[in-house]
Amino acid sequence: MVTTKRTFSFLALALALTLAAPAAAQEPRDTLEAQVEELRRRIEDLELLLAQQGELIEGRLLAQMEAEQRAAVVPDQRQRAVSGIYGRPFVWKGGGAAVGGYVDLELEAALESDEVTFDQHRLIPFIFAEITDRIHFGTELEFEHGASEIKVEFAALDVSFADWLNVRGGILLAPLGKFNLIHDSPVNDLTERPLVNRQIIPTTLSEAGIGLFGTAYPSRNSVLTYEAYVVNGFDAGLLTEPAETRLREGRGSVESDNNAEKSVVARIGFSPVLGVEVGASAHHGVYAPDDATERADLGLAGDEKLTIAAADAIVTRGPVELLGEAAWASLDAPAGAPDSQFGYYAQANVHFGHGAIGLFPNSVFTAVGRWGEIDLDSGADGARQRRLTLGLNWRPVEETVFKLDLLTDWFQDAEGDFGDAEQKIFFSLASYF
Repeated sequence: MVTTKRTFSFLALALALTLAAPAAAQEPRDTLEAQVEELRRRIEDLELLLAQQGELIEGRLLAQMEAEQRAAVVPDQRQRAVSGIYGRPFVWKGGGAAVGGYVDLELEAALESDEVTFDQHRLIPFIFAEITDRIHFGTELEFEHGASEIKVEFAALDVSFADWLNVRGGILLAPLGKFNLIHDSPVNDLTERPLVNRQIIPTTLSEAGIGLFGTAYPSRNSVLTYEAYVVNGFDAGLLTEPAETRLREGRGSVESDNNAEKSVVARIGFSPVLGVEVGASAHHGVYAPDDATERADLGLAGDEKLTIAAADAIVTRGPVELLGEAAWASLDAPAGAPDSQFGYYAQANVHFGHGAIGLFPNSVFTAVGRWGEIDLDSGADGARQRRLTLGLNWRPVEETVFKLDLLTDWFQDAEGDFGDAEQKIFFSLASYF
């Protein structure tokens, strides 16, 4: 803009001097000096006008760019990525290593009782190390409820041969559904995780194993991702009682397997265009123990298997996000125990009020609605639960969020009827660091 103003100034001066040259040869010196002074004054006025016009144009351009950015398809960090800790914010990088993590705090209040409690639910530090350009290590340590529960959530060594071919071994995030891969509190817009991702896909599902992952680009705009691993799998702990099947209680050990058979888990994701991704995944393997006494106590033969299949989708268009996930579980169960389960959720997010809080120009509000349902025994009444969650959150920056949610549950009784609603209010904060 400065160069443009100077160019106009020089052109104007040159033109004025050219027009004034014949007169200057004929008129007295004092008249010529007066004309030059007048020309200088006019040039100064022209420069001021140009500056004003430039500021006006610049302001309009900035406003137009901001409007276009708000209306554009915003890439969601939950899309077009495999599991691991790549792409997460780190507080410090140097010497081939990086350190970061996230933390959250929750306030839960049950409306049908006087129960109100704070829970410092999660403190998750993570470490990433670049051993070479093609060999990386990443880990997450999980401290829950003020460190009353401590475990290694993720610890994997990656060796890259190409974008589409990478080997990973260690404690892995099972690529079963999408939510298990993007479950961090600062990423998600509601405090509580979906029912299906608590009971059918028991997030966080970490397993010891080895396998392959990668990314391919079938066309200019599309992206294909995959993960496939051999893991220990679930164990017989999922048979909590003779008439109950709870997959969450059957998450296997990262130390040892209860049988000699191994399970497989895999997911494939496809993004045809920026802002859209669909995925399909499955987990399959033997859960019955090798120990004959334990098998006899549970009424198992030893080759009983569990299969979980899942489908997920995320669509982002301007300020609106639509996302959802469904999962089906079937198992060879002993007599009387549920052998099939199903669950899903559908969620809509609407972002608004960008920069409405002046101190935080990158801040944004999000209104959220989620409907979910699970059926823990598809062959009988009394095992279904429905949940509606309405939320409003505010992010001063993308990595930090304050959430306020109203959660309403309905439980089915043995006759197949749903009882009165049970409600809770959650207020929480979460941030990467």
